[in-house]
Amino acid sequence: MFRLKLDKLSLENVLKFFIAAFLFLLPWQTVYIFREVFLAGTKIEYWTLNFYGTEILLWLIVILFMVWYWKKFRSQILDFRFHVTKDRVFVFSALLFTFYFLLSTLWSADKSLALQQSVRVMEAMLLFFILFLGPLKVKEAIKYLLLGSLVPAVLGIGQFLLQATFAFKWLGLAKHVSSEPGTSVIVGESIGRWLRAYGPFAHPNIFGGYIIIVLILASVHLKRFKIVAVTNYLLLITALFFTFSRSAWMVFLIGFFILLLFYLLSKPPQHFVSAPPSEGGDKRGYLFLFLIPYSLFLIILFSPLVQTRVLGNSSHEVASVTERVSGYGEVLQIFKTSPWLGVGAGNYTLASYNLNPDLEAWQYQPVHNVGLLLLVELGTVGVLLLLFVFFSFIRFFVGVIKSKGVGVLSLVGLGLLLTAYCLLLLFDHYLYTSYVGLALSGIYWGMLSRDLHS
Repeated sequence: MFRLKLDKLSLENVLKFFIAAFLFLLPWQTVYIFREVFLAGTKIEYWTLNFYGTEILLWLIVILFMVWYWKKFRSQILDFRFHVTKDRVFVFSALLFTFYFLLSTLWSADKSLALQQSVRVMEAMLLFFILFLGPLKVKEAIKYLLLGSLVPAVLGIGQFLLQATFAFKWLGLAKHVSSEPGTSVIVGESIGRWLRAYGPFAHPNIFGGYIIIVLILASVHLKRFKIVAVTNYLLLITALFFTFSRSAWMVFLIGFFILLLFYLLSKPPQHFVSAPPSEGGDKRGYLFLFLIPYSLFLIILFSPLVQTRVLGNSSHEVASVTERVSGYGEVLQIFKTSPWLGVGAGNYTLASYNLNPDLEAWQYQPVHNVGLLLLVELGTVGVLLLLFVFFSFIRFFVGVIKSKGVGVLSLVGLGLLLTAYCLLLLFDHYLYTSYVGLALSGIYWGMLSRDLHS
């Protein structure tokens, strides 16, 4: 799968190989745990210290990238002259934001947690720059990311249809039983308890977010390479459906109609379906015509579960929503304890425990909104630095788009891709609180930025 000819063995090819391997292997959560904390016999996941197998690969990639970048751009680096440019302002803002994360370990209650979270934010930043500046083309990167998602998709589909999972520590797979408390299920008086699809991830929502990011990136390049087939999309969308992740569903629907709108605007109606895909024609028209009835088929087939999940008319769903809403009230209380500097990276749940020490272990969870979570952990100063990163990023890439003369439609497209990502941030926390979520963030923006820039 990862072809690397011996006669072409070079630093650049080795780096490409390892980046491709990382993208392919990212879903598998093989992890070494070196600290676990229990409260009344129950493990608190967010106080765990661990190191993932793919992190080893990522740091190897970082070292190789630094050597490759130095060799390739040595003359420019040595001839460096200071000028304030849009790209340098963006890089400076990213470095400053990452440094502030590391600095927050000084005032965090649990410095080990803060250091772990800071390092993972740094990893996401490094991954962004590796994909943005590195030797692997976007087309190739997306190909390996997509290929790596197919086995997890099949696994997730099997988990839901069989209503069973299995544990295998070497792949990071945990067993989930629908009858046990804490397992993500759909519950209703008329439907019973249905296990949601986890795939190889720790939670169905993370699995759903992973599939969404793969689908968005693959859809951007659907016309450009032929390895993407309807079968791949069928597997991914089926697995996405079986996660029953409401935030992922919502982003999928919005993204689907955005892509459909852009496709219609870029083609005359009579050319909606052009030459057959086998003859090199644009595949997106066929994809849209196929996926709409297939999605409706799934919704109708599992309508009792969809109704329970979407309408929230069971006691289990009501309790889930109530817990999320109560988390917003807790945010204000914790924020007041350290409004300027925050409680420290990764320390939200510890601050929650200090505020309410009598709760059950499973109740100590981050608020399901990344913006509010960052406000509490990094304080007002951290959020201002994040806004600096955001606006310098937008300013840089809007300038790039305008300089290439690609039109208003591309600017709108950038805004919509940003909106899709922000919706995931708005309704859950895993893109910040989990290693794989931060890695996905780096991958998403690294690939899109490379595509916009090139």
